[in-house]
Amino acid sequence: MMDRNAVAFDDQQMAEYDKNGYLIVRNLLSPDEVEALRSVVHDQAQWNSYPPSLKYPTPGKYTISGNKMAEPGLSSIAEHPTVIQAVEAALGEPAHLTAYVAYLRTPSDKGSGAHCDYKRWRPVGSSMNWVFAIIPLADFDEAYGQFLVSPGSHKLSRVIDENARIQDLAPIDKSEMAPFIDPGLKAGDLLVTSAYTWHEAPAGTTSDDRCGIFNKYCAVNAPPAAGYYPYNSEALGALSETGKRLIPVCFDEPITTTRLLIERASDGDAEFLLVRDTEKDRWELPGGEGGEEEDGVGWDVGARIGALQDLVKTQLDLDVPWMSYIEDAKREGGICRVYGFLDDDRMSDVLKNSDMGWFTKEQLRDLVGEDDYICQAVQTWQREDIIRGKGKAVRQRKAQFA
Repeated sequence: MMDRNAVAFDDQQMAEYDKNGYLIVRNLLSPDEVEALRSVVHDQAQWNSYPPSLKYPTPGKYTISGNKMAEPGLSSIAEHPTVIQAVEAALGEPAHLTAYVAYLRTPSDKGSGAHCDYKRWRPVGSSMNWVFAIIPLADFDEAYGQFLVSPGSHKLSRVIDENARIQDLAPIDKSEMAPFIDPGLKAGDLLVTSAYTWHEAPAGTTSDDRCGIFNKYCAVNAPPAAGYYPYNSEALGALSETGKRLIPVCFDEPITTTRLLIERASDGDAEFLLVRDTEKDRWELPGGEGGEEEDGVGWDVGARIGALQDLVKTQLDLDVPWMSYIEDAKREGGICRVYGFLDDDRMSDVLKNSDMGWFTKEQLRDLVGEDDYICQAVQTWQREDIIRGKGKAVRQRKAQFA
């Protein structure tokens, strides 16, 4: 346990985090700070929360998230120095804020069962190295509803091949999971947990609201496979100059298109697939216009894998089982979200069409120019310092580890 004035996390404290999958900073916020933040969350829940169909105080979980961080009184907690220090100590890397989330659960809400929040289809959960930063704004006890954790459960999630360019996890054996415990979180404490730590939140018995901050941060070298949440300039502007480094992507234009960089190995250099856009008279990545994965979900905006799978199936008759986020490029009419797929099995060898072709990186430079977004995507895709995971579509939830 660490106090709010701690300025460093020593080897013993980090060894405890590595062992248990979580660390706690007691009394991060004063009672006055807790009350001020709780009041803002309560007000937001009544008129500015997700899902829109849930009207306060109907029993349920109200979510204030994403760009709503720009609302007065909310942004400072995302860049709180001790929070960032704890998060980056746990990650072992500088951090990006992948999700700003405040939850308010009204009395009679049923709580949530045991789960792990690594999820391939979610922008907030598909990084290979991310953490929760949870700050209760009420005591998480039997009255309000505890937040239980299974110590050491994060170690059950194992990377199949750490040397693989695109990493993958093996399914866990739940029989190996340690019993859940109550870490005794009080209002104003900070709990930082690994993405792979299993937890649950039983329903409480009080007649008052249970609320807290549940922000998520990923390592800058481990982008979410489903893609980053797209923060806007208002959210970015709500942070200090120091805190702005936490925002990974920021744009006010909509994501209008999504495209796939398909790489296959060859006898020489790697090759990348382009299709001929006859209307615009240029070579282009497969894909096009595609919508969101889910409607009315405030914290998962930006996931376009399902739409891109459909586009690639239509254009190439190719079933792409997974893909991984590369970048967002400013294009005519909006933002193009680009994903990548490494075709190790050479399933794309069956493609035979005069309107498509395979090109090496050097050939791409000659074809579209090295400043073109395609060449920029290839450059980012091939970076050896980036840890990538396999992203899935929402409809592939049952294929989490397939």
